[in-house]
Amino acid sequence: MGVRRAGPFDLRGVNAYVARVLREHSSIIGCVLPAPLAGGAVAGWPKMLPGIFGMRSNVRVYVDEQGGRPRAAALVYEASRRPEWVVLVLVADPEPAGADGAFRILSHLCASAARSGMHRVFGSVPDEARPRETYFQAGFYSYTRETWFVSAATRLAAPSREGDAPSAKPVDAHDIFRFYAATTPHAVQRAEQLSVGDFDVERGAGAFEPPHLVGGNPLAMHRARTLFDREGERPRSLAVAFRGLERHPHVVKVRTLDGEVDRARDLLRAAALGLPIDRPLAAPVRSYEDHVARALLSEGFKESATAMLFVKELAVRIEEPALAPVVVR
Repeated sequence: MGVRRAGPFDLRGVNAYVARVLREHSSIIGCVLPAPLAGGAVAGWPKMLPGIFGMRSNVRVYVDEQGGRPRAAALVYEASRRPEWVVLVLVADPEPAGADGAFRILSHLCASAARSGMHRVFGSVPDEARPRETYFQAGFYSYTRETWFVSAATRLAAPSREGDAPSAKPVDAHDIFRFYAATTPHAVQRAEQLSVGDFDVERGAGAFEPPHLVGGNPLAMHRARTLFDREGERPRSLAVAFRGLERHPHVVKVRTLDGEVDRARDLLRAAALGLPIDRPLAAPVRSYEDHVARALLSEGFKESATAMLFVKELAVRIEEPALAPVVVR
């Protein structure tokens, strides 16, 4: 039958298929959480039902069938305020036919996103040959790597007084954007296309929604704290903590200026305050944030898995014309 959006009669079959193949790491083509935590990337069916029944929803489920049975399936999230979709989970049968089904799903959902006016589709892909090739063949490119660390302790130590950064406010949006631009490689900024409005902690705040500053499933995360600190007029550090819902782990994201490891460690402790100890605490670290990885390791975190962050651009970017001074006579 090929690729199609899942409907009401697919609910039980697709749910059982995804739950089964997620147990096999080789079946994961794309997932916003590392394989050991992948089950938390699948939102509860109550959140999927509106999309499956054709109602207005930011959740889409795709399935590729062959011989009357699924061979690949995907859960896709449509960002609320930004023109982009995020592939939360893409799984496929381990044999070659499964990779073909995953490729067909990616091609189909990208075409659907373009028709819906989207500009980008994002995906987080295990750093392995089969998943990488599937995304490359579908026209995606990788803009950075991200390693997940998971805490082995039930609770982190208390922060020092220096770690008690103030909570971010809407008026901080411009300064947080400046901080993001100063600590993020140009290639990543080009892929993410964030603007000042995306850092407003009370309104859009698209920058704090996966897959940008932090990874994970936005359907199963609730932002608990956003800390932002300055040194005079100079932005110094940023931390965001998310409380996990359903099977999703808690997630903490920390970034500091000039590779301050001690500052990152204190900020990590401050951001995690108040999070329940009912589930793992995870932290994603990108390839240009080595100092944060050192801070996490010193706090007892263990490396879980590394993924490549992919994006496919659906709209053609038009460069602004350069302006030159003109001598007026």
